[in-house]
Amino acid sequence: MVHLIVVGVTTVVFGIASLFLISRARNRLSEGSIRRYMDNFAICLAFIVIFSVWQTARSFFGVSIDVEGLSTYPEYIFIVFAYMAFIVASFRVLKISEEFGFKEDGRKIEQLVRAKPRRKSKK
Repeated sequence: MVHLIVVGVTTVVFGIASLFLISRARNRLSEGSIRRYMDNFAICLAFIVIFSVWQTARSFFGVSIDVEGLSTYPEYIFIVFAYMAFIVASFRVLKISEEFGFKEDGRKIEQLVRAKPRRKSKK
């Protein structure tokens, strides 16, 4: 039981530290796609931290885990919202990759380089 509380508290501390770092990174970014992605990532992480806080509190106060108990519903809601936020964040990353991705341009450049005959350098 004590090890569950230690693991839970450690998880919460790392989660809060991650949220702090995301906040600092976000404040350094200009408005745009990457900053919006950081916002979405922070929302995902916040739901997971809330989930961890809830589970740690349940362990600390000795609330049993049973499927029919009301104490399990909030954690399911937190984790569902976290996954929904991850879906939104993933979709935004897809949009960022379309905005900044150069994969197709890179292929075209590579084809042009291969097609161009090489010149010998004069010494």
